[in-house]
Amino acid sequence: MKMTSMAAAALFAVLSAGLHAAPAGKILAVAGDATLARAGRQMPLQAGALVESGDILEVGDRSSLQVRFTDESVVALRANSQFRIEDYKFDKSADSDRSILGLLKGGMRTITGLIGKANQKNYAVRTSTATIGIRGTHFSVVSCNNDCRNPDGTQGANGTFGAVTDGRITVSNESGQREFGQQDFFHVPTAASAPVRLLAPPAILNDRSPGTRGRSPTGEAPGSATGSAQARDGDGTNTRTSTSPQLTEQTAPVTQLISPVTRVSSTDLPSVVYSGGSSSGITVLETRLGNNSTAIEANARNYSVLELRNEVSEVSGALFNNAASLASAFRSIRAVGGNDAAGVYWMYESPNAGSAANRQLGSHHAWGDTPKVQLPGAGTAQYNFVGGTTPTDNFGRSGTFSGGNLLMNFGARTVTTPTMSLTFTTQGSVGAVTYTLSSAVLPMGGGPHSVTTTTTSCLPSACAGTPTGSFNGRFVGATLQGYAAAITAGTTALGSGQANTAGLVAGFARQ
Repeated sequence: MKMTSMAAAALFAVLSAGLHAAPAGKILAVAGDATLARAGRQMPLQAGALVESGDILEVGDRSSLQVRFTDESVVALRANSQFRIEDYKFDKSADSDRSILGLLKGGMRTITGLIGKANQKNYAVRTSTATIGIRGTHFSVVSCNNDCRNPDGTQGANGTFGAVTDGRITVSNESGQREFGQQDFFHVPTAASAPVRLLAPPAILNDRSPGTRGRSPTGEAPGSATGSAQARDGDGTNTRTSTSPQLTEQTAPVTQLISPVTRVSSTDLPSVVYSGGSSSGITVLETRLGNNSTAIEANARNYSVLELRNEVSEVSGALFNNAASLASAFRSIRAVGGNDAAGVYWMYESPNAGSAANRQLGSHHAWGDTPKVQLPGAGTAQYNFVGGTTPTDNFGRSGTFSGGNLLMNFGARTVTTPTMSLTFTTQGSVGAVTYTLSSAVLPMGGGPHSVTTTTTSCLPSACAGTPTGSFNGRFVGATLQGYAAAITAGTTALGSGQANTAGLVAGFARQ
């Protein structure tokens, strides 16, 4: 049936002006089909329509929708989503302003506005399994109830999935409350289960709906400079420009910042859920060389920032709060290396001048952020060697190290090390030597762990002692993206019967 001009005018009045409430916001753009339900009536939506508290917005298949609220927050809805403006009011009064939103199904991305900044307690996004509060942020949420699909077409897990692009959010339900920060990913399976942190972005958050590339009815990209200058509503206001950043230009670059785990067995990584770790701070590994009669040390410890300031005088007055900023603090003192993608940093500390017995000593240090997630319960991943300190020994020699790849077995909690070698050349009466540490299957944590070691390239009768080697490793980085290790080797008789100790620290990155 054709809509009469009078009916069309009445519909426009309902959508554009509202009958009983002040507008909560305006539709920025629609790609495909979207409808609004208000007071028992369902009406099609188009760019420029006003929305108000109590409205339910529904986005059709292969469609998307963007809304700008009066507090300058922006919400983008993906295909097959239902979204309710439960309780919204913005009078520029921090005490009474509020924005309570409900994601009934589907997915959304949002950049919060003035209400979230002025009174965080009056802002929330509700799903069937959790309520999300904010600390000033940009985040994404998807709610699944037997209606989400994995990339291979299989049915996805139910519950609420989310990602924080910027800022912090709180996620709460019957189990309590948990906080997530920038580049964190989470899943809330049921209203009674605790929110859990994910190691990597779940595939269900990848929005391929037209809205990320869509056009407004005029053919211009939503929020584009050319379209905003020309396309205006009947009231003269611009429908396609916001002082807030447009979500179509703000896709979270999480897949570029966090390397995917490879060769995950039994299940795809996005559906492997991990409990969040409670530890925080910086994990430090060190190799300290002994003198001719002292065994080498390979230690590992988790420090808080306060403990590092109190125990390391060189950075006691420095401003740092994570591994990267600690590296910056040390760079003003000595050379520091590292790999930002792995979140591993390293440096060599020369020995202090002293007696002949002590002046040959030195120490190697590696560190990274203590992980915020616990280890996966299954699967394997490869970590590739990305660098480390130059090996040294107690005779003051610098050597070479052959790295390689580590294979992590999360189900068995083991790490398979490659065959590694430390080579030192002749210096005076001290014999040349190559320590070869055999490939080994070791526990992921604890240590140091002994590794079968042989010696080669020795001068005649220079390697008469028993060689030893050890490997001591820890995961580092907020999402386990790196692995740091202290590696040692030595023998009880190298060159004129002298004991030899040698070592280095190395960093590995998940591939």
